[in-house]
Amino acid sequence: MFEGTSVNRSNKFLIIYFFNMSDCVVRFGGDNCNNLAFIGELADFLNKKNGLRFVVVSSITKIYQVVSESLDRIFLSGGKTVIQAGILEDIFTETTGEPATSEYKELVNQLTQLLYGISMAGDYSKALEGVIISFCEKLSAHIFQYRLKQFLPARIILPEDFDFRVLPEYGNATFLSFGITKLRNLSSETIYIIPGSYGITETGKIARAGYSASDYSAAALTASLDGSELTLWGLENDFFSADPKLVDNPAKIGRLTYSEASELAYFDHYSLHPRTVEPLEEKHIPIYIVGNNSSRIETVINSETFISERIVKGIAYTDDISLLKLEGPGVGLKPGILARVTTLLSEAGINVKSVITSQVSINFILSRNEATRALSHIEQLGLSSVREISVIREVSLIGIVGYGMQQNYGVSARLFAAVAENKINVLLSGSGASDLVSYLVVKKSDRNKSIREIYRAFFNQPKETNQTSGCLSLSDISLTGKN
Repeated sequence: MFEGTSVNRSNKFLIIYFFNMSDCVVRFGGDNCNNLAFIGELADFLNKKNGLRFVVVSSITKIYQVVSESLDRIFLSGGKTVIQAGILEDIFTETTGEPATSEYKELVNQLTQLLYGISMAGDYSKALEGVIISFCEKLSAHIFQYRLKQFLPARIILPEDFDFRVLPEYGNATFLSFGITKLRNLSSETIYIIPGSYGITETGKIARAGYSASDYSAAALTASLDGSELTLWGLENDFFSADPKLVDNPAKIGRLTYSEASELAYFDHYSLHPRTVEPLEEKHIPIYIVGNNSSRIETVINSETFISERIVKGIAYTDDISLLKLEGPGVGLKPGILARVTTLLSEAGINVKSVITSQVSINFILSRNEATRALSHIEQLGLSSVREISVIREVSLIGIVGYGMQQNYGVSARLFAAVAENKINVLLSGSGASDLVSYLVVKKSDRNKSIREIYRAFFNQPKETNQTSGCLSLSDISLTGKN
C-alpha cells in the first residue's frame, strides 16, 4: 500500500516509502557481537519489520583465527589435543560477560572431537575442511543469539535443516536454492538466525562459499524470498573512498552501482564479498549498508548509474598480487601462446586475476602465493618464442573505480600525473577494458605514497555536495521499494 514520498534534497535522492509484508534479511557482522547498543538498534529495526525476519551472521574473527590455526597445526600435534575448548568458551565470556551456554559448549565439544579425529587419521579433504570452518559461524551465531534474545525472541536455524543448496565447489560454492516452503512455515513472531557462508550439496555435504561469504549467503536468500532489500549491518570495513589507515578522513561513498561495489570488493580494505551483488542484480534488489557503530544507512548499492562529479568514487589497493612476465620479440606474432598458458594455469587451479599484453610481453597478474607454482608449470611448456619468464614480487595493485571514465576527459592524465610528479614508477597499467576502473601496478614500497597522491589529485578539489550528507536514519529503512 502506497504511503507517500520523501526527498533528501542534499543528496537529490528520491526515496519512496512502501508498506508491505516483504520478508526481511539482514547480514550482521559477527565482530559486533560485543556491542550491545548496536544490537539493540538492530532489534529496533527488526521489530518494525513485517513478514519473516532473518539475520545471517558472519564469523567472529577471533573464533575464525582459533579454529583455522588449529586446523593448520593439526599434523604437528602428534595425535594430541589440537584445540583447547577453554579458548573458545572464553571468547563467549569475553563477548557476553557470561559463562558459555550448554548449547555453545556442545558445539565446541563436537568441533574438538572432529579435529582430534582428523589428527588421528592424518588427512582431510577440502569438504571436511569446510565442515570444520563452518563451526566458526555456528559458534558466532550462538553468541549473537544470546545477545539478541535480550531484546527479541530469536532462534538459530541451520542451512542443513532448511535445504540451502549449493554446488559442490568446496571453498567457492555457488548457492542454488533454498527450502522456501520450510521457511514460509516459520513464525513471524521470532527472529531467525542463520550461520552464514555455507550450504549443503545434493549429497548432503557442507560446502562453503568462501571466506566471509555471509554477505553472499544473505543476498542469495534475499533473492530467493523475493525480498525488497538486503541490509548489511556492520561490515568489518565501511565503504570509504580510500583506506582510512592511509588517507586522513576519507569521504564515505554514498552511492555505488552493483558493478562498482563488486569491483571494490576485490581490494584489501573493503569487506564485501565480491559475489554479493550476483543474486540481486537481475531483480534490482538494493543493498543498504549500515555503518559500524552507526544508526544510519551510509552506502546504497543498486542498479542506478550515478556518475560522480569527480568520476572516481574509490581508490583501492591489494598487496595480494605478483606479476608473471613472458617476454620475447615473437610473443605478439606467435598465435596461441596466451591460450596455452591460460589453459595450463586453469588446469593447475591457478586463478589469473588479469592479463595485460603488448607485442613483446604478456603480463599475468596472479595471487602473491601462486607465482612460483605458475612459473614452474609454464617453464614445462617450452615456448620457443618466449625469451624470458620472470616473476616480480613485492608489488601492489592500485585501482581507481567509478563510472564514466571513458566519457570524461582527463581522468587517466590526472592519475598518471599524480604518480609521475611524485617520482613514483609505474610497473604496469591498464585502462579502457571497463568504463569503471583503471589499474596501476607499483612497488609495494611506493603503495602508500601512490594512494595518498592519487587521492589528493581526485578528491582535494573544490568541494562538491557530500555524497553521504543527509544519510538515511534507521527509521527510513521501511522504504524498501526496489530501485
